[in-house]
Amino acid sequence: MSTNTRHIRALLDAQRRLLAEHRDLPVTVAATLLGVAVWEDHVDSAGERMSLEDLAARIGTAPSSLSQHMRYLGERYRFEKPGLGFVQTYEHPSSGRKKTFHLTPRGRGLIRQLDLILRKAD
Repeated sequence: MSTNTRHIRALLDAQRRLLAEHRDLPVTVAATLLGVAVWEDHVDSAGERMSLEDLAARIGTAPSSLSQHMRYLGERYRFEKPGLGFVQTYEHPSSGRKKTFHLTPRGRGLIRQLDLILRKAD
């Protein structure tokens, strides 16, 4: 089996693991979750944590869409419908108008599992 095929299979296994959490998880919401995992600890040169707007720019989505994704991935989605509990948002330390983010313990566990799946391809 070629290396490329091995990596593609690992991606499919990781996708299967994500879909085990929520069968209809949109790919854009999955991309938001991965973006949170990559940039949750990012601090800029001024010592500021990344805002939701910054994350939206990094993953290539509109801030309004990202807000909806974060609700989907958070504790409450909408109309009191529960979210997935993978991320948490909170007020940005430098501005009450901005929000920042981090993985919850549940989200961190899922990301660790995805990392293990992908490492098996190497």
